[in-house]
Amino acid sequence: MILIIDHNDSFVNNISEMFKNLKKKIYILNYNKLNYINLFIILYKVIICLGPGPGDPREYKKSTRVLNNFYKSLKILGICLGHQIIGIFFGMNLKISKNINHGLPTNMIIKKFFKFINIPKRIKVVRYNSLTLNFKKSKNLKLEGFEEKNREIMILKHKKYNIISFQYHPDSFMSQYSKKIMKFFINEKCFKNI
Repeated sequence: MILIIDHNDSFVNNISEMFKNLKKKIYILNYNKLNYINLFIILYKVIICLGPGPGDPREYKKSTRVLNNFYKSLKILGICLGHQIIGIFFGMNLKISKNINHGLPTNMIIKKFFKFINIPKRIKVVRYNSLTLNFKKSKNLKLEGFEEKNREIMILKHKKYNIISFQYHPDSFMSQYSKKIMKFFINEKCFKNI
């Protein structure tokens, strides 16, 4: 099961459909009801998806607590705001994007994992963000994809734990190869091996 934390954003419906197309059971939990999350963790072995949302990721303290409680034991995906929450949690800084881009395709360069799933190294993806994470080395996270023009971070992966995050929207129909990429990262056998 994939538990999507909805940060009050309509894109959560697109993300839900994306996972349903991968034959995954979905439960959407609104951010304001996160007190009930332990019940789902007890009943199911879930993948947690920190979804997109408006505003500053530092304002979402309950999602940070979810990350703190489960990052060592559960698989966690972050999309857009969720990506930023993960980056900040592991010591990265936030800044205003050089290329504020809402709904337009941009080129992304993939560092390594494209070899595993037979997709091009350069693909088109769609962003909806004004804030971005600073491009700097992290002792916990490694860069797996970046925007070609401004080298802004598009994909991060934890070096030890099952955590992956996407600044762009893989749920957009204009983001290329999203089904292959998502299938790859929610496959337990290969998640940690890249």
